[in-house]
Amino acid sequence: MCTVLLLIIYLIFISLGLPDSFIGSSWPSISQSLGVSESLQGVLNIVISFFTILTSFFTIKLIKIFKEKGVVIISIMLTCTGLICSAYASNFALLCLSMIPLGIGAGAIDSTLNNYVALHYKAIHLNWLHAFWGVGATLSPFLLSFFLTDLNGWRDGALRLAIIQSVIFLITLCTVKVWNYAEQSFTSRDSAKEEVHAITLGFFETFKIKGVAFAIIAFFCYIAIEGLTGNWFASMMVFGLGVDEATAARWSSYFYLGIMTGRIASGLISLKVNDKNMIRIGEGIVLGGVIMLMMNFNIQIMPFAVVIIGLGCAPIYPSIVHATPDRFTKELSQNVMSMQIGFAYIASLVIVPLFGVFGEQISFIYLPYLILFFLVILTVCNEVTLVKTRNKKELFKKKIS
Repeated sequence: MCTVLLLIIYLIFISLGLPDSFIGSSWPSISQSLGVSESLQGVLNIVISFFTILTSFFTIKLIKIFKEKGVVIISIMLTCTGLICSAYASNFALLCLSMIPLGIGAGAIDSTLNNYVALHYKAIHLNWLHAFWGVGATLSPFLLSFFLTDLNGWRDGALRLAIIQSVIFLITLCTVKVWNYAEQSFTSRDSAKEEVHAITLGFFETFKIKGVAFAIIAFFCYIAIEGLTGNWFASMMVFGLGVDEATAARWSSYFYLGIMTGRIASGLISLKVNDKNMIRIGEGIVLGGVIMLMMNFNIQIMPFAVVIIGLGCAPIYPSIVHATPDRFTKELSQNVMSMQIGFAYIASLVIVPLFGVFGEQISFIYLPYLILFFLVILTVCNEVTLVKTRNKKELFKKKIS
């Protein structure tokens, strides 16, 4: 049953990726259709990120009430609702309201599933699961590109995404018993090895864990890189370099295609390479892609640049997630995971919208330079986290006192 559950989780990760690239890839059309400023995409990101952060911080409490399977099912239902409401939003205010269920669903399912898989499955599965997130994130702008020839075509595209999301929701709902059987198997397996008692900490107590602040900053920077590229690459092409909207949306999908294919490859590589080196490899590849993106005088190189950035991003997220129980112990991992994901999405709440204002007032052409800035901080903080978490007995003194 553990294998069957894993297959279901693969499908759920597709649903997790579907809404993530919806706004970024279709925003040039949405903004013109609703007659609003290009920079207002940042407001939608703020709404999504705020509720993502809120639910991430309360994940432990939600799991206690609904269990992991309940949190996942409710989250998929909410994202489906958000997509449907988006399609029928007649003005920008209603579009903002439709982002609320998208944010709540994303925050709860992200924190819950990442820790669940990190605890119970190998690194190869976490990479491949996030590759399936890439399937959803790639499918979204690719599907939308067929509808963006019409000014209001993004609405039909949103409905198609909602239909796919609804099918995944029904499959997950109908297979809820699989979770029960799998959880019994996990309990038996863990008991045969060593009994693990999860420790629940408060918000401020979690910051007393040694190295957690640097881990949070690193995750923040990764989400900033992914969010900036995913949300503003199309706008850089359209408003900065004069590429048509359909082409920009298609090129934007290449970023998620790079993440998807990169995670399939990194899953295999992770059988031989540990998490810390997977992160380092990813950081190096992102650097190469950013340098290419800076060569914006050559339009033809842009789709290749965004693919390479996606390939570099591929191993970073799942490797940080999978390393969390090892870095901070299984007992403390859910606390750290919730904080990492919650604070990371503050990047979407602050950095991504601010660049929208900057891009409208000055130029979207400076996107690669901001990505490079966060890449440097990401690299430094990941290395510091490794040093800080070497001694497990000193991670959280209250735990061993």
